[in-house]
Amino acid sequence: MARPLELSYNWRTPVFISTVGLVVCVGIVANSGVLGWMSVAVSLFAMWAAFMVVVWLRTRAYMGFDGPLLTVRRYRHFSTVDGRTVTAVKEFLTPNGPCYRLFTAADGGSVRRHYVPAALLRTGHSTLFQWLLTWAPRASLDRGSLRTIDTLRTRGLLE
Repeated sequence: MARPLELSYNWRTPVFISTVGLVVCVGIVANSGVLGWMSVAVSLFAMWAAFMVVVWLRTRAYMGFDGPLLTVRRYRHFSTVDGRTVTAVKEFLTPNGPCYRLFTAADGGSVRRHYVPAALLRTGHSTLFQWLLTWAPRASLDRGSLRTIDTLRTRGLLE
């Protein structure tokens, strides 16, 4: 059974503050009695709903390890990666920090890409790279991934 990592993203504070802000703004607009206040209130609610979708998508991050198998989820679907099939690791930046794409060799010579949301998970980077160094030592790493490994080793988070 895969051991999932804990989320590092605090979703409660943004949800609470934005909900209180929505209620206050809608209350002010409704009490103003200005013509068209209802359309402003609907617009505020639509912006709040869009923000809630972003928060919800961030809370969907999942990464679990079970020996050579890594299970990840970006938004909806889980995908399982066998560490022995990882051929390359590429880093890309997100607003929360660096995340990674793992490229694996699939049947028939095709290449599959897996998104790893390491920035949204507590100990995500150190756990991912410890797993990669253990189960995919021959995978090619890009410059950002090599820099992350050096940083983790300097901080004592990686052996």
